[in-house]
Amino acid sequence: MSNLIIKRPEDIFGLFASLLNINGVGEKKIQLLEKKIGPYIINLLFYLPIKYINRFENTSLKNINHGDVLTCEVEIIEINIQPYNFRKKNNVSKIITFGINEEKNIRLDIIYFGQNTQYLKNIYKLGNRILISGKFESFNGLGQVVHPDYVVSSNTKNQIPRIEPVYPLFFGVNQKFIFKIIKQSIKKIPYVTEWLSDEVIKKYNFVNWQTSIIKIHNPENIQDAEINNIYRKRLAFDELLANQISMLLIKNKISKINNKLQSTSDTQIVDQLYKNLPFKLTRNQNDVVNEIKKDIYDKKTMVRMLQGDVGSGKTIVALISMLYAISDGSQSVLLVPTEILALQHYNTIKNLLTPMNIDVALLLGETRSSHSKKERKAIIDNIADGNVKVIIGTHALLSKNVTYKNLSLAVIDEQHKFGVRQRFEITQKSANVNILVMTATPIPRSLALTAYGDMDISIINDKPTGRQPIKTYVLPQSKIKDVLLSIERAINNGALIYWVCPLIEETENLDLTAVNERFDFIVNYFPNINVSLVHGKQNQMEREKAIDDFKVGKSKILVATTVIEVGVDIPDATIIVIECAERFGLSQIHQLRGRVGRSNKESSCILLYKSQLSPIAHSRLKILKETDDGFKISENDLILRGPGEVLGSKQSGNIDFKFIDLHLHSDLIPQAREEAINLLKNDKDHKKINTLLSIFENNEAIKLLKGG
Repeated sequence: MSNLIIKRPEDIFGLFASLLNINGVGEKKIQLLEKKIGPYIINLLFYLPIKYINRFENTSLKNINHGDVLTCEVEIIEINIQPYNFRKKNNVSKIITFGINEEKNIRLDIIYFGQNTQYLKNIYKLGNRILISGKFESFNGLGQVVHPDYVVSSNTKNQIPRIEPVYPLFFGVNQKFIFKIIKQSIKKIPYVTEWLSDEVIKKYNFVNWQTSIIKIHNPENIQDAEINNIYRKRLAFDELLANQISMLLIKNKISKINNKLQSTSDTQIVDQLYKNLPFKLTRNQNDVVNEIKKDIYDKKTMVRMLQGDVGSGKTIVALISMLYAISDGSQSVLLVPTEILALQHYNTIKNLLTPMNIDVALLLGETRSSHSKKERKAIIDNIADGNVKVIIGTHALLSKNVTYKNLSLAVIDEQHKFGVRQRFEITQKSANVNILVMTATPIPRSLALTAYGDMDISIINDKPTGRQPIKTYVLPQSKIKDVLLSIERAINNGALIYWVCPLIEETENLDLTAVNERFDFIVNYFPNINVSLVHGKQNQMEREKAIDDFKVGKSKILVATTVIEVGVDIPDATIIVIECAERFGLSQIHQLRGRVGRSNKESSCILLYKSQLSPIAHSRLKILKETDDGFKISENDLILRGPGEVLGSKQSGNIDFKFIDLHLHSDLIPQAREEAINLLKNDKDHKKINTLLSIFENNEAIKLLKGG
């Protein structure tokens, strides 16, 4: 299927023409545009304004305020143009004007700094009446416009756009250039066959796709420029529709694989595990186990996502599911994103299963593994022979040299660290693999339906009995000495402390510098207390030792980067300090906070902020202080940061919406899903679907469509 050639419908060929077809776009500009926007006309059309300027909202000099955009007619009464001198960039040219009609006695100065003399002489003539548009400023009691955006003659008023889109800029381009090339690209929009049903069009009062694109870039009035206008809503619905069709195609493909796992009444190993557990499962845990059990023995392949808040007990649910899967002699794997998490799961599961005479294997990356080549080969051979039934590991489980005899269940932990590609890769390892993905990042329903619409969803939202709520404190960095004194008292009372160092930026070296500096500081501050250090650049043995020392209480403070965000489970740790909390996403802080509060002991989270907080940053941290509900937090994170950040997929490319604002358009998702089901059913030749998917460049879905 991967070798299928994608052929776009002929009627949209023009949308995928090169940007060289746009007048004024040369080779140098092409490189800039391709890098920032994309190589095709369609990419320009999908390059949306960040805001709109109402140029004719303020047309009077009488009531204008500093900073407002002014558009008004004036008469030139004095011209003072300084000779252009390229060595003297600050030479000031001034054109003095007076307002027309009722504003005759109001002066307005037009100012230029270092502007070409001839250019100014060409556009400004004494006594002329002109129309200017630009930002109004009050300077020394006089009104002025510096470098106006538009200067036209009074009889060419239509040259100034009434509602002007403002686009995000990057090095080498300006607004006028972007506006100019997008205006040209609009002329190249072809007519396409309508893919929406009459019912949907009538329900939402939609216009066609072509008109919607045009209105986004060229609104007629300020109502058309509102974020949730009917045109943006139409385009968001189209994008949701393409998304839902893609999800359904993925789901259909996997579901077509017959699940050969036979239902068995032999649940002895599961029953034994229940007896060995020192706790009882919660109501939610039992419900989810039953859902998964039913799916495992169903004729269709399971593709299910298990959402659970931090500390809700997903791992034990996964283990029980794995035992059901191996009850007929099959194999199960648990795929995790980090070696720390893999090792922790391995130790936990091995301790539970060894008394039951069930072998558990651990497989890590070849370069980072503590196994010798001989030991690694033996593990891989045992997996291939089917001698080991439960396998835990990192991406190494997907390696070409790792084969499975009869893999029936793949559990993918911390799904937001992986993507669709990994789900596909694991299905290629066996003819009948059931997929269970888990995430401790609660995902808002709207986002779950768009990012994981190919899956059924189970939720654990209750926590094990006896867990205490985590008290959260928000303090300035200047209070760090007070925090250290509190920590000292807590350590004397037997507490273990996490200290998470700031996320400097997306640069591992800078983060490493920050954590090393904080480690040295804390070691010097507590000379009589053992302190451990954990970060991603350490080898496996170093990280294991640091965490083990902390776990058994040999060290009292664990200084770490966000490498401990997931999977580290140390019940005796009751305090976590997070520096520069304002730099983190809400969901990430919630994840980090979940490293404590994993026992019946009272736990605390201290959020330190470095500088004076902005109102937005203050409100973000306030949310964390007021609630420990992961779903509420993720909803706010979605609004504040966007879907890519919440899913942890900015870098992996899991989700990149052009028109959809999941907060604004969440109500459209159920309708879009229903429309997707109907379109897949009724569009027999797939012409409409192919056009829609092609416009949104969803090539993987097109391959699935063409591959049957």
